[in-house]
Amino acid sequence: MDALLEMKEQLQVLKAKLDEQEIINDQLLRHVTQQRMRRINRNVWQQGFCCLFVVTFGNYVFRSMHCSWYFVAGTCLLMLVSFLATLLPHRWVSEEDINTGDLLTVAKQVKRLRKWYKDWYYVGIPLVVLWLIWLGVELYFAFNRDLTMLLTTIIGALVGGTIGGIIGHRMNKRLIHEMDDLIEEIEKE
Repeated sequence: MDALLEMKEQLQVLKAKLDEQEIINDQLLRHVTQQRMRRINRNVWQQGFCCLFVVTFGNYVFRSMHCSWYFVAGTCLLMLVSFLATLLPHRWVSEEDINTGDLLTVAKQVKRLRKWYKDWYYVGIPLVVLWLIWLGVELYFAFNRDLTMLLTTIIGALVGGTIGGIIGHRMNKRLIHEMDDLIEEIEKE
């Protein structure tokens, strides 16, 4: 009989240790999820800085090149839409859910954010192309139809846009990869 009681006590001790281990694993997973989301959310503030740069310095340059106020306002609107299209989806992933809620809900929210990042190409690229065409038209009239000056500026804009596009694409891929890892880690547990 003593052996049976001793085995029950050992079983209870083992269950308590297992419950404690599960709590520690859950806390560790939540902490790692929180750290990864902070890295992912850093993109919002980088985007905000870039938008602020374009709205201030970029628009000053456009006005000094005699672009219209409509173009400057359109550029500001494009930057605002781009920033909000980055900021608002990041708010889908709730800090409260990461800290105390169901982590599978967090995984769903991150999947939704990931889909938004993948689908943004279908919106962002046409917007940039339209903006570049508008820039070309503005510069054509700003340079009094001087094609040499226009082509020089357009080539510079295309080179800068290509470099910026490559950097943006690499950042987007890195963020999607980070989100994939986070989703996989949550669903694995």
